[in-house]
Amino acid sequence: MGRPRAHRAIDATVMWRLGAAHYDTSSTAASESVVPRQFWDDSAVRNPAAVSVAGSWQHRDGTELRLEAPSAGPGGHPGAGKLIATARLAPRAAPDAPMVLIVHGYAVPIPFWDALQARSLRRRGAHTMLIDLPFHLRRRMPGRHSGDGFFGTDPARIRATVRQSVEDAAALVAWARREVTPSVAVLGVSLGGLVATLLAAEIELDAAVAVAPFCDAPATLIERMPRNARRRIGLSATSGGAWGADPAAARALLDEALAPIVPRNLVPRTSPARITLVRPELDMIVGPEPIAELAATWGTDLWDYPFGHITVMNAPHIGSRIRDRLLERRRDHGHEPAALVPAAV
Repeated sequence: MGRPRAHRAIDATVMWRLGAAHYDTSSTAASESVVPRQFWDDSAVRNPAAVSVAGSWQHRDGTELRLEAPSAGPGGHPGAGKLIATARLAPRAAPDAPMVLIVHGYAVPIPFWDALQARSLRRRGAHTMLIDLPFHLRRRMPGRHSGDGFFGTDPARIRATVRQSVEDAAALVAWARREVTPSVAVLGVSLGGLVATLLAAEIELDAAVAVAPFCDAPATLIERMPRNARRRIGLSATSGGAWGADPAAARALLDEALAPIVPRNLVPRTSPARITLVRPELDMIVGPEPIAELAATWGTDLWDYPFGHITVMNAPHIGSRIRDRLLERRRDHGHEPAALVPAAV
């Protein structure tokens, strides 16, 4: 996998799959300007829904909990109105052991990488949570694939689904701090990286790592949308499809309408010293440029890897390095971080 062509080929294959996903086109885009700060002040992120334990199972490697809560967002199917997540409590964990919330990427059929990271984190004494984002996994639309319906041509709908995702994640963070541990970290990949960075912008986290985050929706949608999806919505080199007369007009509309879900437009409540962005240099899906721009705007750590959007997750040592960062006791004001737990087994 050392050749750039191989990494780009894998990203291209995934791009085709993403382009085949169902995008809601029932609404016509309207030009509107939304103030990012007001958008999030009006959300439920800092007044989250109450999470309850809907089921509990004992395993050799800890306790599994099914978590549920009310959730508000687009879509009339059951998953649109209910948060679903799975927590695993590590056995014999220290009283101050952290909880790590892991947020999956767009259209994942099975959160395989996320589950592997969670298992490795529990081996190091951390608790973990896996969230099902709206329209995904156990919350997908009946008869549809995971991810179908999350995105559409209406910017208001995109804002609503992303805000619902962040509100759901915030509810899990609040539950973990109330019921399990005061220390909560978040790991997100791709779309999950967007959720992780927006969550870090709105509440204080002990650590946040975003891998290949989808952190500039207007740029990615205009410049990197899969070819088959572009055809369906009429986006081309000369047409902006549902968003404008041409690509420049479409980009201007999306820059205004999607401003609240572009993290660099916000000031993070989590200290930048606790935020790490991972940028795959060969990323064909979200692109490396928006990630670097966010890191520069917020002043966060930026890890560069010479891999693609998908293959970065299997890059040598990236998983262990991410886990080390999530499990550090990071202190601001120049204090050295101390390792929370022994090295990975």
